Amino acid sequence: MLLCEVELCKNGSDEQDEWYFFSHKDKKYPTGTRTNRATKAGFWKATGRDKAIYCKHCLTGMRKTLVFYKGRAPNGQKSDWIMHEYRLESNENGTPQVINQLIIC
Repeated sequence: MLLCEVELCKNGSDEQDEWYFFSHKDKKYPTGTRTNRATKAGFWKATGRDKAIYCKHCLTGMRKTLVFYKGRAPNGQKSDWIMHEYRLESNENGTPQVINQLIIC
């Protein structure tokens, strides 16, 4: 399950539309670990590095930023839609590991 925050970015505007929702995490291949982010209208592409989220110096989770592209890869057209995907993690033994399949988008 994913929790998602989606916003429409408008350059030079104070007003932004935001939505929050939960979504199931879909795999691209049944036996793989890659996430399927394709839709009928386009696809969500990850940008930059995942950002760590801390609570009192303890790693709580990670945030991934995705941008929506209309059409099919690699010829999709970038849109103004941005999604932040959140996931809970644990840093026991110094290695972050997913402790829950709940993702906030």
